[in-house]
Amino acid sequence: LHPQVKKDSVVSCVLDTEAVAWDREKRQIQPFQVLTTRKRKDVDASEIKVQVCVYAFDLLYLNGESLVRQPLCRRRALLKESFSEVEGEFVFARSIDSDNTDAIAEFLEQSVRDSCEGLMVKTLEKDATYEIAKRSHNWLKLKKDYLEGVGDTVDLCVIGAYLGKGKRTGTYGGFLLACYDDENEEFQSVCKIGTGFKDEDLEQHYKFLKEHILPKPRAYYRIDQSAEPDVWLDAVQVWEVKCADLSLSPIYKAAMGMVDSEKGISLRFPRFLRIRDDKKPEDATTGAQIADLYKKQQQIQNQGDKADLEDYY
Repeated sequence: LHPQVKKDSVVSCVLDTEAVAWDREKRQIQPFQVLTTRKRKDVDASEIKVQVCVYAFDLLYLNGESLVRQPLCRRRALLKESFSEVEGEFVFARSIDSDNTDAIAEFLEQSVRDSCEGLMVKTLEKDATYEIAKRSHNWLKLKKDYLEGVGDTVDLCVIGAYLGKGKRTGTYGGFLLACYDDENEEFQSVCKIGTGFKDEDLEQHYKFLKEHILPKPRAYYRIDQSAEPDVWLDAVQVWEVKCADLSLSPIYKAAMGMVDSEKGISLRFPRFLRIRDDKKPEDATTGAQIADLYKKQQQIQNQGDKADLEDYY
C-alpha cells in the first residue's frame, strides 16, 4: 500500500477490499477483463501496464482485535478513521445510507453508469456482523443484470397512488401494486413502486389513472394500513414489473398464508417496465405464482449456502 494510506495508529489489520483496473488518464474504473490481463508473478514494477486501485469496504481486524462481531456502522467508522484515500491507489467504496428503495435503485443505476457491477445492500446496525465464509441473508447483491433484462418479471395491477414530491410534484410519484388471487377473487398488495419511470411515463400514468380514482378501497382489496396510498384507484391497468428479489413481509398481503402463516410476500426493488394493454386485471400474476417465485428463489439460495462462497465485490 501507498505509505500515506495507513495511519500511524495502525499496527496490524485485515481489510476486505476489491482490486479494480484503474485508468489514470480518464480517472475511472476499467472493465474486469482488463484486470485479468495483468501479470501476477515475476513482474518488474516498470513492466506493470495495468494500474490497480484498491476499493476498501470493510475492516475485519485492527491492532490485535477482531471486529467481525461489531456492527457494520462501527467497522466502517474505524476503517475511515484508520486509513486515508490516495486517488487511483486506495479509496473507500462509495456508499449511501438509506432505507428508501427508490434512492437505492437510483444509486444502483448510477453505479452501473460508473462502470461497476452493482451494489451490495447490507444492514448497518441490526444483524450487521461480518459472517466469514458464509453468505448472509442480510447482504443482498443487486447486479446490473437486474437493470438489463435478467430476473423475474411479474404483471401487477395498480390499486393506489402516492402524490409526487420535488420534481414529481403535480403527478403521482409512486404507486401501490397488487397481484390477483383468483381463488378469493381479490387483489392483494405486493409492493410500492417509484422506479423505472421516465417523466413522460409519469405524465401518461397521471392522465390515465386520475380518471379512475375511488373514494375508498374496494372491498376485495387486501391491504395494510401502513402502505395506504394518498389516492385509491380502480384496478383497471396491468403493468409489467421487474424485481431483484422477493421477501416475506408483515405489511404486504400477496400469497398470505401460502409460505408463512402471518406474512405475505413483497417484491424488493420493483422497477416499472411497461403497461400490459393486452392483459385484463384478472390476468395479473396470481398470489400462488408469487409464492412459487419466492420458493424457487429460496431453493437457489439454499443451494448457494452449500456451495463455495461467491465472490463479493
